Amino acid sequence: MIVIESISYLGLTVTNLENSIKFYRDLFDFEVIENNSNQAFIKEGDIIISLNEAEKYKSQEESKNRVSFIVDEDDFEDAVDELNEKNIPIVSGPENIRKGRSVVFLDPDGNQIELCYPKLKM
Repeated sequence: MIVIESISYLGLTVTNLENSIKFYRDLFDFEVIENNSNQAFIKEGDIIISLNEAEKYKSQEESKNRVSFIVDEDDFEDAVDELNEKNIPIVSGPENIRKGRSVVFLDPDGNQIELCYPKLKM
């Protein structure tokens, strides 16, 4: 058995690195911690995402892959309002889940991003 300690980063494939950096910076305040010709690492708090550019990438519509971010219950409705104000496509929700709420939307490349509460209990 391999013993892991934590996640180093999550990787997402994108078609345009600069557009994706702008999306994650403007929506979530991620900062760029490293930027190469076709890959950037962005960070917010303890969360690190690797954005990997592939010009011909197309997200699979039937995919259930997603990145899920926990938001405070008191901030959830404001987050949904911001998605609507920015015309970001919502693919499901807002809906009730696990004694909380969830909304799933798409980044510019069709990658699914979820905002939800509460945090899963260990």
